[in-house]
Amino acid sequence: MNDETVSGGRSALQGDYSKLGQWLLQVLQEPAQETEATLPMENENDAPLELKFVGDYHIAFYQQLPDFIMALLKSDLQAPVRYAPLLFHLAACQECHLAYLDLYDAMHVAVQPRVARPSLGQGTRTLSATPHRMLSHLCQSLISQAEAILHQARHERLDQDEAARSLLQLALRVSAHIQQSTLRRQALQDLVRVATLFANFDVSPPADNDVYAYSPVIAGNSGTRRGVAVQHADSNLRVHPADNAVIHLQAHALVGSVVQQGEMLELHLDNLEASLRGQFVTISILLGSLLEPVRWQGGNPWAIQSAAPVDEHGTLVMALGKTDLRLTQPEERNLLEAMFMLLEVRKRD
Repeated sequence: MNDETVSGGRSALQGDYSKLGQWLLQVLQEPAQETEATLPMENENDAPLELKFVGDYHIAFYQQLPDFIMALLKSDLQAPVRYAPLLFHLAACQECHLAYLDLYDAMHVAVQPRVARPSLGQGTRTLSATPHRMLSHLCQSLISQAEAILHQARHERLDQDEAARSLLQLALRVSAHIQQSTLRRQALQDLVRVATLFANFDVSPPADNDVYAYSPVIAGNSGTRRGVAVQHADSNLRVHPADNAVIHLQAHALVGSVVQQGEMLELHLDNLEASLRGQFVTISILLGSLLEPVRWQGGNPWAIQSAAPVDEHGTLVMALGKTDLRLTQPEERNLLEAMFMLLEVRKRD
């Protein structure tokens, strides 16, 4: 095979096989069907690396493409035999065929560059040295593929939770190296939604329970926090450490924070609603089970019980769990902040 034949058939079919090839395409090509799942997204720019499971996305074949393309680039004569089912699928599926063409072009340039590559320095490039926007795209891709795996598994009645969980865990760890807060939030914007697709995920509160959902406050490049003014002078909470050692939380007009006392992570909430004052509460940290850096109080991050009720001023200070991670270390703080992307407070039943 030469480049003209393996690059997706972009040149015309030659010789006596051209009519046979055209006939195969006509027979195998499925008629285009416009379904709700394949309609364009309202804002396609928000998800440039979409890998969600829809009617025209076939994850089993898609995941074979890099290995197949690499075999072709290495002139492996056995590749068409080993990947025969994939070849027939590419002839019939336009979406996978287009994905193949894009991947082939990218890998061809990477493996067989036409010009000398510029020198990028010595040694292996680390995640910390990788451009943050590239890391953000990688996280989005990992999360999107985890979602595709979960939907595919549900469709085929299989258990792929562990495979999907490993992708989400990798996305979390990669995101910890993104120091720009807004870019890190963008990288993980679908994490909570995808994490709730697991079969064993069931933390739905009773319909008559008021739930207060907190999430970390985004910090701008200047270090100031957007969307909330936290005034500790009028607060009954104890004095917080420096901003880089505290995770500030917000739920609309309500504010709170996670601080660290030795190995213990403590939740501080202020000005809680009157309906919660004098009440014991349950805390749910929806991403707390993805990683194991925190030993949660009671063992279940979805149901951490307060040891004392909310006081008459609406203040609550309670222990969440112990960890060896440190909020004073930037990458460890980023990992912990990602775990608190959604913290829910509700009255204990």
